Amino acid sequence: MLPVTRINATTDDLAAIQAQLESMARQMPAMVQGMTAVLETSVPVSLAGYLSAVRSSGMKVVGVSGALLEADAAGLGLPVLPADTGAAKPARGAAQTASVPQSAAPETVPAPAPAARTSSRLIADPIRGGQQIYARGADLTITHQVGAGAEVVADGNIHIYGRLAGRAIAGADGDTQARIFCRRFEPELVAIAGVYAVAEQLHGEWLGKPAQVFLQDGTLKVERLD
Repeated sequence: MLPVTRINATTDDLAAIQAQLESMARQMPAMVQGMTAVLETSVPVSLAGYLSAVRSSGMKVVGVSGALLEADAAGLGLPVLPADTGAAKPARGAAQTASVPQSAAPETVPAPAPAARTSSRLIADPIRGGQQIYARGADLTITHQVGAGAEVVADGNIHIYGRLAGRAIAGADGDTQARIFCRRFEPELVAIAGVYAVAEQLHGEWLGKPAQVFLQDGTLKVERLD
């Protein structure tokens, strides 16, 4: 049983991919170093270069997924793994990045109403360190806390009625209208549609308070909820 993060490249610029991943590794060394990863891509890209870029950040690649990488995988000794089915289980892990993300410092601004989803997944238990939950094509509601080292991912919105001390990734399928809501905001990382901010960037009146996270004009924003 091994948690696996799926990395999806949306550009063939290997230098940009490597720079972004290495930046993440510097900001979150405890999370990134030794992380097991499956490589995916939305565009044709050199698998050898892609592999080198990911390994340079300290991640361990265990395979690839998708037709664009399948042909070159055998020559590099990598297995071809099936696409994520969305059946998220803490033992397996199903964390997925919608893209190689861009960092953005948050700020507080007025926010428009969030988009609604017709389906949702409810988790009534605490999400503990090392667990990963993924709600494919749905909102995710957690009535307990998300502990440090845990990761929750949803294609839609994420609602956390307790403390967020781990990582929360909303809009994983690229939905820029997705949002993150939590009662106690102390995250290691938050991301929406691939735009992320880490703990070092998340300082303000919202820290330790009820807050929401959303995108505005491509920039990650945080707003305190009173």
